Amino acid sequence: MRSARTTFEMGLREYVRTPVLLALLLFLPAYFIGVFSYVMPDQSVPVDVGGETLQVGMQALVAALMTPMAAALVGGIAGLFLMQSARDVDTRLSIVGASLPEILLARGGVLALAAAVASLVATAVVTLTHVPEQVGWFLAATVLTGLLYGTLGALVGLVLNRLAGVYVLLFGPLLDIFLAQSPLSTETHAVAPYLPGHYPMELALDAAFTAGVDPSPLWWGLGYLLAVALVTGLAFRRALRVG
Repeated sequence: MRSARTTFEMGLREYVRTPVLLALLLFLPAYFIGVFSYVMPDQSVPVDVGGETLQVGMQALVAALMTPMAAALVGGIAGLFLMQSARDVDTRLSIVGASLPEILLARGGVLALAAAVASLVATAVVTLTHVPEQVGWFLAATVLTGLLYGTLGALVGLVLNRLAGVYVLLFGPLLDIFLAQSPLSTETHAVAPYLPGHYPMELALDAAFTAGVDPSPLWWGLGYLLAVALVTGLAFRRALRVG
């Protein structure tokens, strides 16, 4: 556990020393939510939430969509950068005796912290436009989105180079959350239930606009996260052996 703590502290210092990651962490959520909410017309639209059709203001709806998406963007890019920048360090750590679970625990801890901070910033910003009916559940959905895309970002960082990975992690959340999972769509896309944003967005929209929240999307989302984390861990183990 001492190796895991040391690796976590090293990863945290590296994150703090990276201006791009700090800017994403603090600036991107405020920019996305504030700008997109501001340019939306102040009118109500019918939205299907939890099996009910509600009249929801466009500004509030876009804010509810952009909050998890901001967390997804920050988490995904952070996972990509941290995995690629720490690859050589992790190889040396494994050579000197650090175990795979300790390295994964440390890297996962840095990603979880980044996702949590980005989610807190995004949720604080969204309350300026629309206060979710259930703030705690909405925050949980946002954190879950950031963790899912942070883990996927780490996986992408093991497979693609940095430029290709950035493109994937910029357009992926947009296509998933803002298009496939959007309640404004007249038809649900066939692949939408299998995308990472499906369960977090069910929970987020439910928490944003209804007084009662069905917690089952959270458990399904955590199961999805566990599966992605397992695949990422196996890919990371193989990368260490090859390295």
